[in-house]
Amino acid sequence: MNEVLQLELIVGVVVTFTLITIFVASAKKGNFDDQKKMMDGMLFDSPDDLRAAAEKEAKQKEMRAKKESTK
Repeated sequence: MNEVLQLELIVGVVVTFTLITIFVASAKKGNFDDQKKMMDGMLFDSPDDLRAAAEKEAKQKEMRAKKESTK
């Protein structure tokens, strides 16, 4: 019985670590970025909201470029 619990624990830790690693790698690659937000936002957001979103996106691109240049 004890061996089964140890095996379950090891398998659970390995699966959890694998899923977390996949999630972090996907997030760093930008797979969760919403590409349609700006296009859909033009239909539903006010001009101030669109301007703020564009400024935020520009800052994010700047930070990514800065981060890549320091590597």
